[in-house]
Amino acid sequence: MKKKPITPEKIAALPFSHAYVTDNCVYVSGQAGLNLATGEIVGPDIQSQTIATMENIRDILAQKGLGLEHIAKVNVYLTDRGLYQAFNETYRQFFEAPYPARTTIYCDLNYDLLVEIDAIAVRRPSDMAI
Repeated sequence: MKKKPITPEKIAALPFSHAYVTDNCVYVSGQAGLNLATGEIVGPDIQSQTIATMENIRDILAQKGLGLEHIAKVNVYLTDRGLYQAFNETYRQFFEAPYPARTTIYCDLNYDLLVEIDAIAVRRPSDMAI
């Protein structure tokens, strides 16, 4: 059964923040391979959806003065175990060792998405303004 498409209005009406900030952590809500301006899924494959997902996370962190290098932990949600290798190949492009801690979960996702990722980023003392 085809799921209903998401719209920017639906995204805006959801009862959560894209990020929650504490003194030294930024908790990024689950992001997906969506164009947040249009609500459209960026592509039918895991590579394009992973790239868009990571770019959405990067953009949210940038708004908080952080980057992907600040991520300490991610949870990855994939719809199919067969996507694991291709996901890893694309995901690897966004990080250098030491990589963030990670959990991968296989599940059904809304709107026919293939991947969703949430993240916890940590602000280091050197990142804090005096």
